[in-house]
Amino acid sequence: MPTFSPKKPTALFLGRYQPFHDGHKKLIEEGLKRVGQVCIAVRDTHGIDDRNPLDFPVVKARIEAALWQYRGRIAVVQVPNITNVFYGRDVGYVVEHLTLDEATEQISASKIRRQLAGT
Repeated sequence: MPTFSPKKPTALFLGRYQPFHDGHKKLIEEGLKRVGQVCIAVRDTHGIDDRNPLDFPVVKARIEAALWQYRGRIAVVQVPNITNVFYGRDVGYVVEHLTLDEATEQISASKIRRQLAGT
């Protein structure tokens, strides 16, 4: 089994993952294909409003369960409620928007939360 290495090239995914769903999974898998390993940074937003019902241990467990086959190639970490990402010139990394297939793009965490709440 591979071992996550902080020295290897790593794709970063920053989000709330409230809840982690198949759209997130496909994005992570694309990052794994392109870079080899990923860091999934979970914003600390639990309880700030109804859109953030899950705490970090629950989110992390769901992510790890959904991506179990990639153990050793993912790291799930909690980060502050990051709302802005800034960078200076020639910082040594790429910021890229990944667009997936239409069906995946239509997956909505808001709809999933409503279904889970029974509304």
